[in-house]
Amino acid sequence: MHIGGTARYFAELMTKRDVAEAYTFAKTKNVPLFVLGAGSNTIFADGEIQALIVQIKHGHFFIEKNRVKIDAGANLATVVATLADAGLDLSALTGIPGTVGGAIFGNAGQGPAGVWIDSFIETVTEFVDGTWKTMPRSECGFGYRESIFKREAGSGKREEIIWETTLNVPSGDPAKIKAAIEEMLKKRAAAQVAARTAGSCFKASGDVPAWRLIDAAGLRGLKIGGVQISPKHANFLVNTENKGTFSDAVGIVERVKKTITVPLDVEMRFVGEDGEICF
Repeated sequence: MHIGGTARYFAELMTKRDVAEAYTFAKTKNVPLFVLGAGSNTIFADGEIQALIVQIKHGHFFIEKNRVKIDAGANLATVVATLADAGLDLSALTGIPGTVGGAIFGNAGQGPAGVWIDSFIETVTEFVDGTWKTMPRSECGFGYRESIFKREAGSGKREEIIWETTLNVPSGDPAKIKAAIEEMLKKRAAAQVAARTAGSCFKASGDVPAWRLIDAAGLRGLKIGGVQISPKHANFLVNTENKGTFSDAVGIVERVKKTITVPLDVEMRFVGEDGEICF
């Protein structure tokens, strides 16, 4: 979205040793450890973020029949396309930006009644509070746009880094899988926003899409400073003329939450200067 300042500390993690060192460094400096995927669904404050921001850079994946072991730093779109070539159907996750780790964190997928990444997950390996742990899907607390990783990171209960996952992906005809991917990409291109945006801002309320509630409240196109609710899709915030600020984006969210009587949870991560999530 091209909004936000700088990180006081930043590191790219390539190995498990890097992960352990980053964790120790954050503890030594007494700052939060904040994991950034590819930057989608995240807006940072305009000043210096008092945290260690880390980005997972290992992005390999290994295919053995229907089982695929994937590093958290792998680009999700690349994974979907490569598996299609191998006759493995992950087309339900087409068009979702970001990394595999980020997709697991937010249980990315289609709408409330659609398919999410947890449908394919067997295990997730993470580094949590100084210890490596591999969790089966049943312990990951997945729900619509939710996981135990997201809930506990937001509550500050523990610090964790998703490192890799094992998926079980159904087989299919590569040509049919690729056709499904192309069709879904066309639909997303027609419906979603290509401007400077960080993705969907609010979660659906039950079976009702957030954009529908925002639209019904007459907020489509609302502009505060340099940030606007997209006229094309009312659940996307866009940085108009690259003049938007963090406070503009926060103001939009607060206006939406105040105007709409149905509770709307914020899906996007708004990170304050203290490195903590604002909503």
